[in-house]
Amino acid sequence: MNAFLIERLAIQLRAKLVGKPLSELFTTSQFDVYLIFDEEGVKVSFFQGQAYFQTPDLEKLQKKNRLPVFRSLKGVKVSEILTFPYDRRFDIVFEDQQVLAFYLFGKFAQLTHYQSNSWQEAFPVKTSKVETYEINTWQLEDKKVSDLRFLNENERLQLTHLSFDEMTSTERVIALDKLKQQVLKQPLFLNKGVKKYTLDYEAGAEPIAQFEEITQALDQHARLFISHQVYAQTKGSHLGQLHKELSMLEKKLKSAQKRLEELNRASSYKEKADLLMANLWQINKGASEVKLLNFEGTHEVIIKLQNTLRPQANAERYYTKGKNESKQRDFALKHLTEVEHNFLAKAKEIESFESVDSLKEIRKTADLKLTQKEKRVPYKTMHIDGFEIRIGKGARENDDLLRYHTSNSDTWLHAKDVSGSHVIIRNPNNTRILPSTIEKVASVAAFYSKAKSESLAAVMYTSRKYIRKPKGATPGLVKVDKEEVILVEPKLDF
Repeated sequence: MNAFLIERLAIQLRAKLVGKPLSELFTTSQFDVYLIFDEEGVKVSFFQGQAYFQTPDLEKLQKKNRLPVFRSLKGVKVSEILTFPYDRRFDIVFEDQQVLAFYLFGKFAQLTHYQSNSWQEAFPVKTSKVETYEINTWQLEDKKVSDLRFLNENERLQLTHLSFDEMTSTERVIALDKLKQQVLKQPLFLNKGVKKYTLDYEAGAEPIAQFEEITQALDQHARLFISHQVYAQTKGSHLGQLHKELSMLEKKLKSAQKRLEELNRASSYKEKADLLMANLWQINKGASEVKLLNFEGTHEVIIKLQNTLRPQANAERYYTKGKNESKQRDFALKHLTEVEHNFLAKAKEIESFESVDSLKEIRKTADLKLTQKEKRVPYKTMHIDGFEIRIGKGARENDDLLRYHTSNSDTWLHAKDVSGSHVIIRNPNNTRILPSTIEKVASVAAFYSKAKSESLAAVMYTSRKYIRKPKGATPGLVKVDKEEVILVEPKLDF
């Protein structure tokens, strides 16, 4: 609020409150305080550091969770309300030398209680302390129009047209006081702006209401302004989170596209194996690499060799790798398709959420998303032969899976000598698990490990009771007291 609105409010409160006792003072939150004078009530809300005044319905005030404030003021009558022209302040003075000063300076607004000019307490509690009570009178002196920051643009123009800067000090005082008296009598308009509701002296593009009484105007402005700002902040915060999730999906999408392009560009293992078989006579024994012309004759292909193997054995090695290469492409394509789907779904979710205009619906959506996030578990699930299979999502998740989501009757599996997911066969009834089931789940454990590109991988399996976490071990690291090993093909489809 500017200085004129504050003085106008103080004048109206003076007419209503002088001679009345302050019957109740309490707060219901760290930013709202209520002052009840017989049948008159004033609520001051401190929102984003600024003070907003409301006239609450006394019959609808909450009865519970009230915390008394400024206790020594209760029951004391108001003797005067002081105004401070051209300053953003007014004081409620009580009969026994107590004062409740309303300092309304922008984002540092506060109510401060003084007893015999001595500081007692302030509200909100976490505000800068104005220890000394002073009655300062604003001095015009030789100030120019540009120095009168409490005026709006139209008010400055009025003074400029009167050649205010060229007037004598006395003429300036008279001109400014005349402008103030004019403004104090003007009707107020509650306007809906693009980003917020405003209280102005002129109707805007979308006026909501017109007021003669300042308390009514401030009450309606506070209700609409605060609710709209809360709505905008809540919606903006959730939209920001959605856009962050979309950005992460976009990065995943680019990464998946790049991976598939690399697999498609690279010379296949089978092609390299065929080239080696077709050119065995050109390969020197013990060579670590060989350059061979591709079958089209367009460019040379550099093929890395194991110098301890014969040329034909190197070719067989590439044929073996070639079997896994097609699986890698299939997996990369499947992953890309999944990420594309999630990206489009997230973009659609953002588009749908942007059209929501109800704070209740926004909070409902945000709370639902938060609940879903809280329900996330550290593992993925699948079912094989009637058993629930739990697959750890990462190193820390592996620890959580073992600690909170397994029992000693379960079976634990993990690819041997490589990093990977901990895999659990849930078996709460201690049912016999067939070897064929162990083999299938072992293939899953191999697939979710660094051995997934191998034709065969070694997988450990044992009862959960033989797995323990050494003290101070890094995430995902465990000690296996007893295990068996099986060789399987890394795969998910059976």
